[in-house]
Amino acid sequence: MDTLLFLLILSLSSSPSFSIHNFHHPFPIVEPDPGHTKLRLSREGLEAIQRIKNPIASVAVIGPHRSGKSFLLNQLLSLSCYEGFGVGHMRDVKTKGIWVWGTPIELDIDGVRTSVFYLDTEGFESVGKSNVYDDRIFALATVMSSVLIYNLPETVR
Repeated sequence: MDTLLFLLILSLSSSPSFSIHNFHHPFPIVEPDPGHTKLRLSREGLEAIQRIKNPIASVAVIGPHRSGKSFLLNQLLSLSCYEGFGVGHMRDVKTKGIWVWGTPIELDIDGVRTSVFYLDTEGFESVGKSNVYDDRIFALATVMSSVLIYNLPETVR
């Protein structure tokens, strides 16, 4: 995970800054192309991570479309659905790609001050996407996370 984040941050270091001033909201870090077949880095989300000087850990939530991933993250961050990650009340997709909450939670982990980021992912099995796209979201979220939560709306069989 640290290697991937280092490479992502390094890719930003030679790029112009967007100069984000308010980090208390979600930012896309990885976005789909228009055809939902490939993923590309979003400089806006990477800038939210680049400014952190502490060691970084991340918690990612993955799972099927409309399974409550964004809602769960808002609960973990003690945020309402109106101020946190976008929560859809209809069938439309709110989260596309992978998003990061811009303000990390600062924790002491094994005596080291660590910035913990929360990652929201696009749900699996939604209409109009290939299984390969879902596999890419799953794989990327897995390598980016220190803790991976697989959120299911039902009991594991």
